[in-house]
Order: sequence, then C-alpha cells, then structure tokens
Amino acid sequence: MRAATLTIEPVAGALHLRLDVPERDVGEALAREFRQRVDPATLRALDESAGALFRTSGRAQFAEDARRTGMALYRTLVPEALRDDLRALRAPLVVASSLTGLPWELVHDGDEFWGLRYALGTRLVLERSVAVRSPARPRDRRRALVVGADPDGDLPHLGREIDAVCDALEGRAEIVCVADRLASFDRLLTHLGEGFDIVHFAGHVVTDDAGRPALLLGDGRRLPATVLEANLAGRPLVYVNGCTSAHTAAATASVAHAFLHGGALAVVGTIADVADEHAASLATTFYREALGGASLGNALREARAQVRERAPDSPAWLSVVLYGSPAHAVMRDEPAKVVPLRAAEPAATPVRLPVPSRRMPRWPWLVVALAVLLALAARVGRDWPWSAARPIAVGVMDVRARGAAVPDWMRTLTRDSLNTILSRMPEVQVFSRQKIDFLREKRGLTEIEAAEALGMTQLLGATVGIDGAHVTLEVEVVDIASGVLQDTARVQGPQEQLLELETELALRVLTALGVHPSADELRAVVAERKDATVEAYRLLSETLGGGGKPRGGSAAPPPTTPPPGPDASWLAPGTRAYAQAPDKDDVAIRELLRRYALALESKQADALAALQVEMDDAQRASLARYFAIANALAVQVRDVDALVDGPDAVVTFTREDTFTDAPSGRAMHLEVRVSGRLVKQGDAWKIQSLGDRP
Repeated sequence: MRAATLTIEPVAGALHLRLDVPERDVGEALAREFRQRVDPATLRALDESAGALFRTSGRAQFAEDARRTGMALYRTLVPEALRDDLRALRAPLVVASSLTGLPWELVHDGDEFWGLRYALGTRLVLERSVAVRSPARPRDRRRALVVGADPDGDLPHLGREIDAVCDALEGRAEIVCVADRLASFDRLLTHLGEGFDIVHFAGHVVTDDAGRPALLLGDGRRLPATVLEANLAGRPLVYVNGCTSAHTAAATASVAHAFLHGGALAVVGTIADVADEHAASLATTFYREALGGASLGNALREARAQVRERAPDSPAWLSVVLYGSPAHAVMRDEPAKVVPLRAAEPAATPVRLPVPSRRMPRWPWLVVALAVLLALAARVGRDWPWSAARPIAVGVMDVRARGAAVPDWMRTLTRDSLNTILSRMPEVQVFSRQKIDFLREKRGLTEIEAAEALGMTQLLGATVGIDGAHVTLEVEVVDIASGVLQDTARVQGPQEQLLELETELALRVLTALGVHPSADELRAVVAERKDATVEAYRLLSETLGGGGKPRGGSAAPPPTTPPPGPDASWLAPGTRAYAQAPDKDDVAIRELLRRYALALESKQADALAALQVEMDDAQRASLARYFAIANALAVQVRDVDALVDGPDAVVTFTREDTFTDAPSGRAMHLEVRVSGRLVKQGDAWKIQSLGDRP
C-alpha cells in the first residue's frame, strides 16, 4: 500500500497543511489545503513541553502524561476540518515538514498516539540536496554493521543491547560487530565506506569542539556528522540508539540527518536519552519484524506496541522517529546458503584438518619440514624408553581475580596463554585444570593426589589484578611432593599490552621451572603472538561457550573408584603417568574435532550446535561476532590428547586460527591450548563444554 503524505509547513504565523492520499486523490483535479494559526512562540513552547516529557524518563504515569501532551499537540496543530480524514486513514502516513523539533509520534487524537495509529514516517523538507548513492553490490545475504561505544562506562545496558541486536540479526545477515575499543574512529570510517545494508549504533551522541553533533566512539574520539555523511557508502537502513540522535533545531546538524544526507535508505533515531533494556527490546523487535517482511513503519509500530504493553512508564516506545517512507519493506529473507561439511574420511586414513591455503616458494617448505621433523623427534623422543630425560609435568590451575574490576575473559586469556606457551616447550608437559578435575571425579581424589597420579611435579596458580589502566599478573609455583611454594613470578604494565605481559610471565615461569628456551624458540613464541590482538583472543575465547548437562552419558557425579571391566585400568597406579583413549574412541574423538574445525572454518553455527550437547544464545551471539571479524578463516586442530572413562572423556588440543581481521585488514594468527569435556550419546561423541575457564 502506498503511503499518504501530510505536508505541514510554517508560513507567516500559521501552518499550512495538506493531506495527499494516492488511492483517494487519483481522480481529483483539486487538492485541499488547510490553515492553522500557530505562532513561532507557541511552536517553541510545544517543543519544550515535549522535551520536558522525555527528559523525565521512567517516571510513574508517563503514559498518562504523554497522552495529555500529545492531545495538546493535536488540538493546537491539526485543524478540525482535517481530523476526520486523518481518523479514516488506513494507509501508512508520512509527515513531510521543515519543522525539526516536534515529535509527530507523540501526537494523540483522543483515541491513540500517531506513532501507534499509523505506520508513521517523517520526511524532512530541505533546501539542500541529498546525496545520490548507488546501492551496495548485490550479495547472497545482507551485511549488518553493529557498533557499540561506551568509553565513559555509563551505559550499563549497552553490552546486552549489542548482544540482543546481534541475536536478532543472526541468520538473516552477515554481522560485523565492533564494540568497546574496537569501535575506533579509523575502524568505523573504514566500515562506513564498505556499503553495509544495515548500520546499528548504540552509544552517546555528543558535540565536537566546533559544536557539531557527533558520535562518541569507543576510543574516546568523536565522529562529526559532516564526516559521517561524507564517508557513508551504499543505501543502508540505519538505527541510531543514542542520546537525542534525531532531536535538534537544525536538520543539517543532526547525526540522523547526516545519515540521510549521505544517502541512507531510512534512519531510525532517538529523540530522548533512553538507554535501558526497553530501548534495546524495541530495536530488536523492529529488526525481527522488518527482516521478516513487514514494512518499516509497521515494524516500528509493532515494536512500539510490544514495549508499551510491557513497560508503559518507559518512554522507549515513544522515543524513536523513522525518517523515510514507512511503506518501504526490506527484501524478504532468502534461505541461507549452506556450505556442506566435507565428508568424513575413513578411519584408516590419517585425519586431515583444514589449514590455510597459501602460495609459497619451494625452499621455505624445506625449512618447515626440517622444523617439523625436529619437533616430532623431540616430542616422540621424550616418550621412548631410552629418552634421556622425562619432561617436567605441570598443571595450570585456577587464575584468580584480585578485586571485582577483573573481567572473566582476562582470567581465561591468562590461563590459556600459560597453557599455550608452556606446551610449546619440549621439556614441559602441561595438564589442564579440566584433566585434573576429571581424574578427581573419577577416582575421588584430592587435587594434590590427582596431580601426583598424573605424574605432575608442580602446580601453577595465577592471579590477575587491575589498578586503573594497569594490570598485574602473578604466578606461584608449588612443588607437589612437599607442598612448598617453590617460586613466584610477577609482571605489570598497561592493559593494552596484556598479550606481551602474558608472554613475559610464561617465560619467567619457564625460568622458575629450570627450562631455558633457545633463541629460536623464544623468537617463535614472540612471533606467534605478535600478529594478534587482545580483542581477537577475547572474542575467540567467548565462542567456546559454557557447558550443558549431557543428555545421555553420566550427568551425576561419577563413582569414587574405577568401574569394573577393561576400562577400569585407564589410570591405574604403577602405570605410565597418563593413558590415551582406546583406539576406536581416539579415532571418533579426532573425527569430532575435525568436524568442529570444519564447522568453524565454514562459519556454520548450526553445524557447531549439532556437535555439542547444548548451544545457548550467548554462544551463538559470540560466534556471530567472531565470524564477522574473521575473513578467510582457516582453523586447524592438532596435538589432540584424550582421556576416556566409559561415556565420559576429557580432551585437550591446540586450536590455531588464521584469518584477516575485517575491521583493520591485518593478518591474524591465534593459537590457544583448549581443554573440554566430551560425552558419548549412543555411538557418537559430543562436546559437553570447551574452554578451561576460571
């Protein structure tokens, strides 16, 4: 249905109004105009009254106060001769006006607010031209840019909004999510020039040094409206959930208007400082409705209705304006193209995990081959009977937080870094906390007894503390035989150097263990982590997700003694320190991890979910964020070590991700030692949980 247009223009102390209804007026030779006397002072007073209503967010009786203010707008601005035509209107309605301060959504005709009566949109009448932008190049799926910026830390609901928006867009668009420090000035300008189909910004709208409205970004810098306008590419649908993003005295000075001038298809902007869960709910409902085939006006109207029903005293349901045609509909979703996983290889053939495809001259492969042979010789040699020296066996236990300011991901990243770097040394054998906990459950042992049964000699316990912009990392090395604190290591520095600090800490731990890496080994450790960022590692760790209770297998605490039968001796006293999984289970577990790597590489969340006991919404959202930044993602799983007890297993492996960081264009190489719990359901192994988390 085509939209009707209500034109409202101030002329010499009055308003001229005209209602154009395409279906009704197609045969009419004349158009009716109406005149309503309203002086500029009255318009300013109405503007101030509406502003005062929205500034007192969340107050009791907001809906009733809004109704009274809306009826005052209606009686003052709308001529009586026009009211019946407006009441009878069933088409979407566009209000076309050069008045920029009045919220037409708030107008109340005695029965309903215009924002809920109509699929409503606003069209700015401007003297300047709007940029004509070509649409982004055709794609199989839409692309969405989701930006969250809160450098001052005063938007407690922002993180949940970003997650909720990504959830709403997941499966309907390829998502690029930049939040916190990733939402920097340079990165956002780069993304705006890529031609996204949807752009969502959540954060503050402020003024720059010249007094121009601007977006406050995650790095503390400000992106002025004029710069935003000049760098916007394509014809995106834009949603700006920021403080007063659309309410301003001059159209050209508004961030929302800047998107429109830059060629945006439509813009949803806020007219009030509403940053709560209801504003986030309105945005996500709007996306689900719009991407499900509803027109933009109907999608926003439905979102308003749902939020009003749940929270009538929150101004969120009246705080947004749609600039553009409410009759426009985003194209309906096409079935997502599914990239099939490669067929499983026969068990008798070696498991081939995906590796990055790169063209290299031949001679470096000789160097690589030699390095691999030397590494294999070192690794195999330490297990052979004639090996001159057994490796030092250590367990990396809980990483504690000193103070409430330390986020969980920082503790996780510190432990993963210790596990990964220490395990690179042939002289060191690293056991994860999960493997130790697995043995404690199966044998009813204490932590020290489990460590001794695994042949460990030292336990490592770490602490992370934050003081302002600095982070402190500490490790205690405890001798298992005596229980005596053997040594400590401590490093401190800026938070942005966390990766370097973790590398330094691991090297100090090696010194405490009496292990002295060669110059080549040191260079390899440093080189491995230089092509990475803290944010990339954080996003990777969040994709691992939590754990679900197994559906099948053993969910209850296991017995304190080994079960009878041939599996009972998998860790019997007097045998070697640890035992691998039986051949058939080892092959099945390696096949599970092969499919896990392939599903990651092909960015198929559903395929990953099929390999797990459970995948919650938080993990899906984390996967979407990680997939969005990882272009040309290649995932390799290697050095698999599994322990099996009946239908339960614990597995440790090295995961190596190689990709191009979408925001910066940098080549990334992430390597992390991952531990997890598996459960056997029928004849198939599934992932119960991954990630050696605190």
